[in-house]
Amino acid sequence: MFDGPRDWQAFHKNAVINQLPTALCLSDNESNDIAVHRYRDYLGSSNDFVVLEFTEVIHADALAALAGTVNGGGILFVFLPEAVTPFKKRLLASSVNFARIEILKPDTDLKALTQELAGSNLPKSKKISLPNSTQKTIIESMIDLPGTCHILMADRGRGKSTTLGLACQAWIRNYRGRELVVTGPRPSATTTLLEHAAKSVRFVPWDKLLSDYAPQSVRLIIDEAAAIPMHVLQQLVQRFTVWAVASTVDGYEGCGRGFAVRFVEWLQQQRTCKLHDLTEPMRWSVNDEVEPWLNQALLMQAHHQKNDHSIFTDTQSSTTFQDTRASELSEYDLQEVITLLLEAHYQSSPNDLRLLLDDQQQRLVLARRQDSIIGVIWYSLEGQLPQELQQPIVDGKRRLNGQILPQAIAFYLQQLEVLSWRWWRVTRVAVHDKVRRQGIGLELLNELKKLSLHAQVDALGSSFGASPDVLEFWRQSPYKIVRMGRKLNMASGYPNAILALGLNDESRELIERLHQYCNAELDWRNHVDVSVNTAMYRIARAVLVGFAYGNLPFTEAQFAWNVCDKKYPIKASGVTLPGQILNVAEDLARLTQKYGYSSQQTMQNQLRQIAREYLELTR
Repeated sequence: MFDGPRDWQAFHKNAVINQLPTALCLSDNESNDIAVHRYRDYLGSSNDFVVLEFTEVIHADALAALAGTVNGGGILFVFLPEAVTPFKKRLLASSVNFARIEILKPDTDLKALTQELAGSNLPKSKKISLPNSTQKTIIESMIDLPGTCHILMADRGRGKSTTLGLACQAWIRNYRGRELVVTGPRPSATTTLLEHAAKSVRFVPWDKLLSDYAPQSVRLIIDEAAAIPMHVLQQLVQRFTVWAVASTVDGYEGCGRGFAVRFVEWLQQQRTCKLHDLTEPMRWSVNDEVEPWLNQALLMQAHHQKNDHSIFTDTQSSTTFQDTRASELSEYDLQEVITLLLEAHYQSSPNDLRLLLDDQQQRLVLARRQDSIIGVIWYSLEGQLPQELQQPIVDGKRRLNGQILPQAIAFYLQQLEVLSWRWWRVTRVAVHDKVRRQGIGLELLNELKKLSLHAQVDALGSSFGASPDVLEFWRQSPYKIVRMGRKLNMASGYPNAILALGLNDESRELIERLHQYCNAELDWRNHVDVSVNTAMYRIARAVLVGFAYGNLPFTEAQFAWNVCDKKYPIKASGVTLPGQILNVAEDLARLTQKYGYSSQQTMQNQLRQIAREYLELTR
């Protein structure tokens, strides 16, 4: 790792690239290098040298992911931002425990370090023959049990994809004529599998499988399953004969262990399954230190500490609460918090740890019993956005990082005033699995409300994929739904819900109106007749204005136009709309096709013009 002034780092980075022209280089600055946020494109590749340049923020997901693509004997070069943050300190401090993780500073004697490394006696790597004994056993089991769904869950670099590729060859030898298809999050993620399969299998994107292939038409292998949305995996399993599923357990692909546990449990209920373990690293030596360093620094393998069992059974002891920042926690408590978040959420990643440690707008409320952490709320401070940005946000012309709640409500419901409020957004609620159903999550929400009232916050809220069990939890709280999206969240497979709780007269009144408007829209979607009142009409007209003169999509304004039509009928205004377009609850692509428009943009432009005419005529 290089830690020093920017110009010093730039000099050494150029020197590395000049000496190693085949190195994979990603950067967060505006250079000729690959943008660091595209790191997923290189998962599944193997590299002798990887260069990561972080000038502003350490992208922990990219660091964890691309470290796993470096071959044994290769080198990972990491250039750190100049700014000192808790997360950067953590990376540097943890590296001290590993002899092969070097920190280079301007005063480092590079010549002496090079000589020291050149003279090191590294353990000799064992010659690997494929398949190894473990892989051979798994392949034989897969061939002997063709009707079973074989699950390979292991850490990266353990040979999961190689095993599946060799199994495909064995399948074709034993069961000629039975076609195999592999899918994954992207073609590059299955490169290793396809190389070892030697043309015995072909790749098909999962969306094409679901749209173009008849049920049970292929025998399917799913590689890197954790990077595919849960609801998509469920559709694939229900539609096709899935022979094998492989995935990395820990979170560098952007998911937590909670995903792996829940998906495997669900899969075992649907199919006869067999779990296989691969533990020995194949891409690098068992003595390599990069993986254990990152596991320690990024808490990617965090597990609960051993607690006295009485903590989970003792419901008489009072629960105490602590409002804090992650950077203020002991290592013990930080590991407990990250473990809770990993297990409870379908989408957790190393960047969560970096955000919690470095961003001053991220805070935690901990629930403790006998001093042990049994639950946590992660919440974000949002709102009070600059006056000059508020109208561009409402118009859909600006979008700030973070600020999820005020911006979503301001844009989708055209409510400018919420941008001036102080918001606390509940990012996640996580409770230890051994004390769930004891009301601890609701106690945490109640504690957060007390803290917010003391801090004179205007409103609390949350946004999440509205699965039935999560919605059921929130319905037990005083929070009210103010928006239910129509598009499915790609990660959760459910529409996004926004809930809010007003903490003063002004916010309570507006949130109640938005809640009634949302309920009316949900009724409309279910073909229940809606009666319009003045408050509902005002919100609907504002939303229609947002469509007509701003960037709101048409599907977000359909209900609003229906409400306006009830107040001031479109026919009476002399404006003409195509068919029943206000009542067809379909996405833009289908509406475009259904009504014969050449493109979505053409359709929306024409409808925006009609909406402007209607609004002018009904002023």
